[in-house]
Amino acid sequence: MKVSQSIFRLYDIRGVAGKEFSPKAIAEFERWYGKFPGINITLDVARAIGSAYGTFMVRNFKAKEILVGHEYRPFADELNAAFIDGIRSTGCNVTDAGIALTPIVYFSDCFFKFDGAVNITGSHNVYFYNGFKMMGKDASPVFGDDLQTLWKMIEAEDFIVADKPGTYSTKELYPTYEKYITEHISLKRKLKIVVDTGNGSAGFFTEQFFTKLECEVISLFKDVDATFPNHVPDPEDRHSMIELGKLVVKEKADIGIGIDADGDRVGCVDEKGQYVDADILLLLLSKDVLSRHPGKTIVFDVKCSRLMEKLIPTFGGKPLMHMTGHAPIKQTLRKNKDVVLGGEVSGHMYFVEDYFRIDDSFFAAAKILELLSRTNEPFSSLFVDFPMTVRTPELKLPCADEVKFAVVEEIRKKFSATNKTIIIDGVRVLFDDTSWALVRASNTSPYLTLRFEADTEARLLEMKNVIADELERYPEITDRLNRTAVSTYTGRLGWV
Repeated sequence: MKVSQSIFRLYDIRGVAGKEFSPKAIAEFERWYGKFPGINITLDVARAIGSAYGTFMVRNFKAKEILVGHEYRPFADELNAAFIDGIRSTGCNVTDAGIALTPIVYFSDCFFKFDGAVNITGSHNVYFYNGFKMMGKDASPVFGDDLQTLWKMIEAEDFIVADKPGTYSTKELYPTYEKYITEHISLKRKLKIVVDTGNGSAGFFTEQFFTKLECEVISLFKDVDATFPNHVPDPEDRHSMIELGKLVVKEKADIGIGIDADGDRVGCVDEKGQYVDADILLLLLSKDVLSRHPGKTIVFDVKCSRLMEKLIPTFGGKPLMHMTGHAPIKQTLRKNKDVVLGGEVSGHMYFVEDYFRIDDSFFAAAKILELLSRTNEPFSSLFVDFPMTVRTPELKLPCADEVKFAVVEEIRKKFSATNKTIIIDGVRVLFDDTSWALVRASNTSPYLTLRFEADTEARLLEMKNVIADELERYPEITDRLNRTAVSTYTGRLGWV
């Protein structure tokens, strides 16, 4: 069976899913990303992916019991049914969790000891997208070369076909998940919080969850609508958190929490409505966990501030810079038992202490609230001792999937000849001891991601213009950096 190899990405399987899109919808897609690639996840493709995953799990791990959940999106119910049919055709028994957040599926895979699990989700992407986040036992990620193996199996139609399909059952996961977290995290005082789920599936769960933690909860964009009419639910994008910040100030709340569409990314604003970068949240969590586990390692992705390497040793820990991505980071957390915490600028936070080495926005938010509840001071006071630097949010420049990695490789060669560079993921160009610029290809979407950090705005703009000079040599990159400001929300995909 022919299927687009482009949907088999590094971390998961993700593509344009549906039966048809209107000309208006296609024009909307092309305004963001460039040429519409066509629908590349159909029901037949979903069924084949299920057959390949089931076959892979049986052959490599003798799997029998598989858990499947799905995020609420257009076409998700149909994809869920087709995918489950494919798995069952290999003889695996499937437990259908219904609508479920990705971390609830991760948690349940570990807690209930399934042989493997999948959440069907488009993650933080717009409604055109859907896909499959796959795992084996204990939420160990199925990614990278394994996903390419699945693609080859589909192309060759190399599937196990059982004499009798596996069984089908359903299970409600949320009550056990909520009970576990609320038994391991408790607040010392009641907090008033505002939670923005951006009309994503997390809206089904947040009020109940945070009320159980004994918070006073005010919800923003809670009603689930997978067209995301207010903003794409991506708490990494500080522009998407503006309304949250305003409501926090209006309601005199202690903190604002943003959660992405499938619940594995978290973002925060303080009591003044100011956005707090996720790497700064990671520093806060690192300081806390290292007070109980001195000498342990903190993993952070290549987009994070230089403050990670400066401050983590002062907290008593060892910093470890890592390539971006939930799957490779989870793999490292399973191989390196010295790691006690991990995090990314995107808002993925990975917990080892009292948890399952998985990324979970609800667990992360609960931990942050627990730390805040231990003091009578405002949330912003928890960061007062962290040095200030000038840094951009993640900048996104459209670049087609087919060429983006080649473009980054050319940029890497250019700057590695003149500067010290870190090349674990794209190229992080070191301009001096405190100033750096990152250019990398997104592993989930058709764009390049960039970030800059320096001690002064002037130095950051100097670097930004050097990088812009190089990027503008490539017509494949269909947007431009703003050369006169640290960042502006004027690009086709947001910040530039």
